[in-house]
Amino acid sequence: MRVKQYVVETMPEAMLQIRKDLGSDAVILSTKEIKVGGVMGMFRKKRIEVVAAVDKEETKQSPKPVQHQFTPVPRAFVPEAYRQTARSFAAVSDESVTTDRADQNAQEKSVAAMSKFESNNIVTDIDNGSDSSSTEHKPRPQGADFSGLTTASTQLASDLQQDKLMNELQDLKQMMTKLSKQGTSADPVPEELHKIRERLMEQDVWPEVWESWFDSIQARFTEGGLNEQEIEQAVRLEVMHFLENRIDEGILPTTRIVYVAGPTGVGKTTTIAKLAAEQMFKKQRKVGFITSDTYRISAVEQLRTYASILNVPLEVVQSPGDTQRAISRLEDCDLIFMDTAGRNYRNELLVSELQSLLAPVENSETFLVMSMTSKSADMVQITEHFSKYGLGKVIFTKMDETGSCGPMFNLLYRFPLKLAYVANGQNVPDDLLKPAADLLSKQLLGELAQ
Repeated sequence: MRVKQYVVETMPEAMLQIRKDLGSDAVILSTKEIKVGGVMGMFRKKRIEVVAAVDKEETKQSPKPVQHQFTPVPRAFVPEAYRQTARSFAAVSDESVTTDRADQNAQEKSVAAMSKFESNNIVTDIDNGSDSSSTEHKPRPQGADFSGLTTASTQLASDLQQDKLMNELQDLKQMMTKLSKQGTSADPVPEELHKIRERLMEQDVWPEVWESWFDSIQARFTEGGLNEQEIEQAVRLEVMHFLENRIDEGILPTTRIVYVAGPTGVGKTTTIAKLAAEQMFKKQRKVGFITSDTYRISAVEQLRTYASILNVPLEVVQSPGDTQRAISRLEDCDLIFMDTAGRNYRNELLVSELQSLLAPVENSETFLVMSMTSKSADMVQITEHFSKYGLGKVIFTKMDETGSCGPMFNLLYRFPLKLAYVANGQNVPDDLLKPAADLLSKQLLGELAQ
């Protein structure tokens, strides 16, 4: 038996080669898709591997058939003949081919197609029970043996080509996505911006944030070109522009009640004392305190201490009814600060308790207090939970306790919050600052912004 393997793009191409090399008596044993070529596992092309065989011994022992004639085969024996050929091929130990389940399915499809062809195209004159020895065989054109097979195979090849095209498009899409975000061979960021990108990544700035800053810079870089100093200045201006659109005035002059919310341990009570001192000494407004943080024993005492130092009234509430009565008792105050209890932001039930205490009063503002020592992912979760209660502005505390300010930029990028204040210490009222775009950009970019 002579066995030969072909790697082709289409089944019709395989048929032509098989017929040329092995003759019209050849049998296809298996077909399967393979990938060839490529560089470092990428850009590999799909091909069809076809294994065909012909029985050499039968060819030598039998006389050369007359051209255009063939030995008729009863229809019922055609599928079994191909199965026997496949089994005999598998018995050849030195040329055995291992196939998996996918190959077996492909082989069965090929045998079925060939069986269908032979059932419809083998010409016999066995008719009305006549003896086959007296049958006169009609000649048929050369190549008729493979015409039906080619038709069936062409359909199979067409399906394979469609699958091949879809798979290649999917592979190309995944590759382009991967190369656009990472990979040194096709880095979309110019080399002149690599140093700045490294700094921003060290600051934990999300790629989607710094990519938005780089887009306009790269457009200018492509058009006219910028030197290193100009590029650094351009990035600094982009960061400043980002902040300027998100920095807002602190407490508005028309605000009557300020609700301060946030998770545990971010410094809400100390921040309230700083805000109150600012409004009293700089805005000459009469201030009052309300606290609902009765879960911690020290919380009320801490705010009571600040109220005593600043000489402002303090009301303690435990229910929405208490809140309304406390506001009525402080009606002579120009501005009321309400300290809410720090809650576990992962527990939505506990966070929702705050809503019942936030009285819907006209001219009120809600400030979210966040710690700069928190991770970006935690900040996002906290904001998602608390934003259900009408957050408008954010205050970042503990700026002095971390060297990374990237999470602040990530949060301002993700949510429509306005940056009202930043706190860089525990001193009241000194360590409360109005945010400045130039100072924050320098802190983010470090020496690059000097």
